[in-house]
Amino acid sequence: MGAFQILRMVNPSPVVYRSASLSLLKVVEDVGEDADFNGGAWVSATNYVIAFGGTVTGCLGDIENFLKKGKLEQVVAIVKSCYLNALGDLNVTLKDVLGTVSGTIHYKVLDVGSYGNDVTVGAAMILDNVSVFTPKPLEHYLNIIKRNVVEVFRKDTVSLV
Repeated sequence: MGAFQILRMVNPSPVVYRSASLSLLKVVEDVGEDADFNGGAWVSATNYVIAFGGTVTGCLGDIENFLKKGKLEQVVAIVKSCYLNALGDLNVTLKDVLGTVSGTIHYKVLDVGSYGNDVTVGAAMILDNVSVFTPKPLEHYLNIIKRNVVEVFRKDTVSLV
């Protein structure tokens, strides 16, 4: 039995982690002054992508232009909020340099994928080929499963650069 299954048994109500100091819907205008993008988790995530020959471009504020067959090829984002839902999945708000989007991380990412202790507010995630659910025009929602997760950098990660 995984940590999240035990947590659900002990406390079936959702656990909410929030960042009180920043608005969840704020679009980043000046990344240089946004603490989220100066922290070790974000710097480590971007260094990881660059080390493997990639580039980090924000896509969450302009999903329509980045969608290919209902998926985003790459998402590099900070976890702004997260809480367990009734099914044991983790509802999240992710933020990149262009904007924010809500999504759900499947419970197997947390339990079987062993990212349960790493995905917290302030962590940086690198995701690949993520499905996007669009119930209404301009309303998007990420569906994150185990195979989408490339790497997670804990919020307390210290960057080597």
